[in-house]
Amino acid sequence: MKTFLTIISHIFHPMLMSVIGIILVLRLPIFNYSPQYYHFKAIIATLILTIIIPITSIFFLRKKGKIKDWFISNKEERTIPYIISVIAYVIWSVFLYQELNFPIEFTLIATGSVLSIIGLMIINQKWKISAHSAGVGGLLGGILSISYITLTNPVALIITIIIISGLVIISRIILKAHTPSQVTAGFIWGFICFTMPLYFLELFSHWLQNQPILD
Repeated sequence: MKTFLTIISHIFHPMLMSVIGIILVLRLPIFNYSPQYYHFKAIIATLILTIIIPITSIFFLRKKGKIKDWFISNKEERTIPYIISVIAYVIWSVFLYQELNFPIEFTLIATGSVLSIIGLMIINQKWKISAHSAGVGGLLGGILSISYITLTNPVALIITIIIISGLVIISRIILKAHTPSQVTAGFIWGFICFTMPLYFLELFSHWLQNQPILD
């Protein structure tokens, strides 16, 4: 059982959530007529900026003895990797918007990852919150936000992500990586970060529409 849960923790590592997310997004009808190189650029940029750069930084930090394991179990060791990830994810979000002309709504959802990491970094100074749970919570929040934007209802996908989220949360508890409160807080935080940007965009849009037109 523990072997299976360890595999789950590896497969659904927080750094992999962005790649899973971008692949799911590119399967939407809005991108059906985009050329293949467009999809290729989006996926490669996501791989480099959200996986290769963070993993490389962890590799060097581990080599120098700054961190002890790949999961960075010691919360005091997470600050530098978080800072590097924030920078990489900011560049990623800008790339999606500027270079690939991603719709602003989708880009805002992507920036949810930046908010999530910043929050995790701050909270982590005092309390070991679960990044794994934040990752799957963000994935669920992102899919629900995209469903709202595109007026779709991918029930099977949503149920699948909920099941995966449950497995990830259970794995972190059973493997004694986190307490129930830490995984719950992580999931809620990730979900909020990937849904709130779109909510505030909607509020701002409604506010603009209700403003009087000046002559």
